[in-house]
Amino acid sequence: MVLKNDESYFVAHNAEELLRGLTNKEPYILITNDYVKEFQDNTEFPLSENEQLGFNLGFRGSAGILSEIFYQLINKFSAGSKQQKQIDSRIRKYAVKKLTDGELLLYLRQLDY
Repeated sequence: MVLKNDESYFVAHNAEELLRGLTNKEPYILITNDYVKEFQDNTEFPLSENEQLGFNLGFRGSAGILSEIFYQLINKFSAGSKQQKQIDSRIRKYAVKKLTDGELLLYLRQLDY
C-alpha cells in the first residue's frame, strides 16, 4: 500500500494524539519517529490478515465474535493505563505498515477491500 500525494493522513507524535486519531477513525495515521519506540513497546498489535484467516477458518467464521468478547474481557481486567487499553482496543481496526524512514503507518483495514 502506498500513499498517493493527494491523500492526507493524521500525524501522531504521542499517545494522546494517537488515541484522538483512532477515536475519530482517521483512515491513515502516521506515527512519527519520536513516538515509534514507545508505541511498539506498549501496544498490542492486531493479528495480520493471514493469521486472522487461519483462525477464522478453524472456527468456521464464528471466531470474530467470540474473540472480540474474550478480548474485551481480558482488556478490561488487565494491568495498564486506561489510555493504553483504549489504544489497544481501537487499533484492532487498523493494519500496520513500516515505512522506509522508520515511521509507522496505520490504515483502516476496510481500505484494503
